[in-house]
Amino acid sequence: MARDGAIISVSDDVGLLRDVLVQGPVCQAPGAPAWVDGDAGVPALRQHALFVRELERAGVTVRHLDALLCSALAFADARDWIVERRVGAYEGSRRRGLEITGWMSEQPAAALTRFLMDGMPVSALPPGLDRETYGTGEQDGWFLPPLAGMTQVRAGLRFIDDGAVVCPMQRDVSRASAITISTVLNFAPLFDESKFEFWLSSDGADRSCPPIDGRDIAMPGGLICVGAITRASGVQALSELAASLFRKDQGYTIFWVDLTATGCACLDDCFIPLDRDCVLVDSEVLGRARTYVVHANRHGITLTVEPCGQPFLEAFARAARGRDLCLIDVRDQADPVRTALGRLAPVVLSPRRILAFEEHHAAFALLERHGIEIVAALDGSALSRGGRGPRDLVTALRAE
Repeated sequence: MARDGAIISVSDDVGLLRDVLVQGPVCQAPGAPAWVDGDAGVPALRQHALFVRELERAGVTVRHLDALLCSALAFADARDWIVERRVGAYEGSRRRGLEITGWMSEQPAAALTRFLMDGMPVSALPPGLDRETYGTGEQDGWFLPPLAGMTQVRAGLRFIDDGAVVCPMQRDVSRASAITISTVLNFAPLFDESKFEFWLSSDGADRSCPPIDGRDIAMPGGLICVGAITRASGVQALSELAASLFRKDQGYTIFWVDLTATGCACLDDCFIPLDRDCVLVDSEVLGRARTYVVHANRHGITLTVEPCGQPFLEAFARAARGRDLCLIDVRDQADPVRTALGRLAPVVLSPRRILAFEEHHAAFALLERHGIEIVAALDGSALSRGGRGPRDLVTALRAE
């Protein structure tokens, strides 16, 4: 890896966190003043700023997606690349698409960043264009709707070793997010000298790329990868990811856990490594899931997928090669500890050291008895997804 670029290296989910990517509730790129709907966004902005401050206090370098996008859009080829793909996703049969893309590509980087992140209302189109043509009710007055869920950046981008997994999902808005992330990785100067490969897609507009959610991938260390089959992540995407891992290292042990019949939305809701020998689990959910083991041939291409001959947690313990595993099991607890533990979803700063939301304080004593240090507990009431902890708010660029 060249020293001038960001060092991309994430061997597992439990190493010392060095460098992360985040995105705030609204665009705050340099030179792009954010707009907030009244005071509705103020608590989220304040809480996200405190969250970033705690990460930095813990020694983590924090990169902001909107700032990196703005740096990329200083270059004409980056502006053309993203505008063509983002506008094309909504343009359909509109007759004046070329005029729109040309006008957008000429906008200052800061203004275009705000349009692409926080949305571009039809009223922002120049008077020379027929605004009524673009003011269709299906977009509720938006030419480009705001990107939804970008604070949950882990769902859209994961780095594993030195490979980038850009995570397009089925909905158009999710693909717009993937296009935006891809623009940053392809064009932001921070990544100019970084050496990483795209393992699924470098272009979120590619509809042939199978859907996947970054929250359905766990790397608990020791060359073990766990992928979940869910409504958001299909077998095809997991197969391509497995093939990429096997090409890199034949020593990987890869499990697939089928959560589609369990009522569990993603792997992060039932399996979170806190250390190489300590995992937060919901054995009730995992016990209902079908588990598979993925093997590869000598060329590193996925060869066979076999049903696992034992329950997943037993197979995982065996794959851990004799480690004395500590399983902190949601099922073993009574409320309010059970509910708090099930929604904990912390950021792992280093082995057994976590950043959590104070809303889950009922689980803290149990965690501390298992040797887990709560480095900081923050107010996350305006940031959490379904009452979950801050895990989704970061994606690691470097962890050792």
